[in-house]
Amino acid sequence: MREFDDGRPTVNRRRFVQGATAAGITAAAGCLGGGGSGSDRAPMDVEEWPPEDLESNLNMWNWYDSWADWAIDAFGDEFDVQVSNTGFSSPDQWYSQLEADNSEIDNVAATTNWVERSIENDYLHELPVDVMPNWENISDRIKEASSFQQDGSVYAVPEALVLYPLTYNDEYFDEAPGSWGVLWDDEHEGDLCMWDNATVSCQIAAMYTGQDPIQPDDFDEIQEVLVQQKPLLQTYWGDYQQGMSLFVNEDVVAGPLTMGRTYSARFQEGAPVHYTAPDEGAMYTSDLFVIPKGSPNPMASLQFTNWASETENAAKLFETMGYQPAVDISDELSEEDAEFTNWPDDWNLVFSETLSDEVRSRYDEIWTAVKAA
Repeated sequence: MREFDDGRPTVNRRRFVQGATAAGITAAAGCLGGGGSGSDRAPMDVEEWPPEDLESNLNMWNWYDSWADWAIDAFGDEFDVQVSNTGFSSPDQWYSQLEADNSEIDNVAATTNWVERSIENDYLHELPVDVMPNWENISDRIKEASSFQQDGSVYAVPEALVLYPLTYNDEYFDEAPGSWGVLWDDEHEGDLCMWDNATVSCQIAAMYTGQDPIQPDDFDEIQEVLVQQKPLLQTYWGDYQQGMSLFVNEDVVAGPLTMGRTYSARFQEGAPVHYTAPDEGAMYTSDLFVIPKGSPNPMASLQFTNWASETENAAKLFETMGYQPAVDISDELSEEDAEFTNWPDDWNLVFSETLSDEVRSRYDEIWTAVKAA
């Protein structure tokens, strides 16, 4: 998932640009003695907090780019660690490095289904959460919303919950639309948008037609309604900035958009937008901090993972990105922000479980057919 800014961080004393210079990073890791096999130390070696003898570097891959820019200096200054960040647009960019025997990446902000794949293939270090003081800050709701704990072992620390709601213009609508059916309503023809994403759009269509978005039973119906919807749309948006701009410029009145981008549109761009979970449900997932095997700086990465779960540092994630942190930050929020982040208990939220190969393949086939129709 999700947020990626093409802008690059400014080089200063503690940061250096990664990503476009992978070879340079390899060289930096080599200078630290990381080598092709990473450090000999492992997070589970830590039996008391804090970990001793932090390495002097940290190479993280975090797609909450604005928060990462802030964290580079904040964590670096506090622990005297030189931090770099590589933004990414697709998880397979870091996952392919894990498949190729990682020796560069220390810390990843990873989406749940990619964490599951990484655990299954033994790419991640187990984490000693029992000795990490800020583990208790993670809310139970988020701890339960993932499968990062398996067979008594914990392989990740949640960073944020990510909701895929229905976003709408709250000056156009008298009240929040109660159904995804608003995206099939002729009354709004030309003022609607959909996400150019096979899984997201097919899952919305599945919920609209009363099916399970994880295991649908009528793929033909999903394709049929998406084709029917197409003439009503102004466009399919392809990246988050484009999607947000459609609402900021008031080109559309309803469509899917992440909660974070909706927050940015409303509070940073002044757009008249809000979000809701329709009666049929809305999908959500979680992003989590993981430490890949082969990490050249596992102790610095472990300290960073704990540091990021301090309440004030988690609150900075919401302030910069608009996403729901894994930590309860209610005491840090204004009344307006607290109202915006409140997810009513009666919302039907569907956790975005990993799709089977069959469902993923059928969704891709449907989306190709819809786009070509």
